Amino acid sequence: MPRWDIDPEGVRRVVTKTAGVAEGLVDQADAYIKSLQAAAEASGSALVAKALVDFATAKDPFVQDLVTRTTRVMTAAVGATKAYVEGDMEMAEAAQAEVAPLRTTLRGPR
Repeated sequence: MPRWDIDPEGVRRVVTKTAGVAEGLVDQADAYIKSLQAAAEASGSALVAKALVDFATAKDPFVQDLVTRTTRVMTAAVGATKAYVEGDMEMAEAAQAEVAPLRTTLRGPR
């Protein structure tokens, strides 16, 4: 049987760090859009401007997918870790409940 060894605090650190990086991606996406707009204006060419708009439009779904997947992965990691910790607590409580009558029997009447 496989052994699960999840460190909830380690998961929290990784998710927090990932969230920080993801926030940076949003800033980079904003800078990317501004750069494309500036390049389109600086080119002075309607053809170049159209090509840049078409390029950005074609790449937008990939950027959106990156954000969506990152969010889903972080949410799933937190949810799975929470379920793992809650499962550990339930198993510990069940084990204690099973042992309690045995303890009374071993101690004998008082």
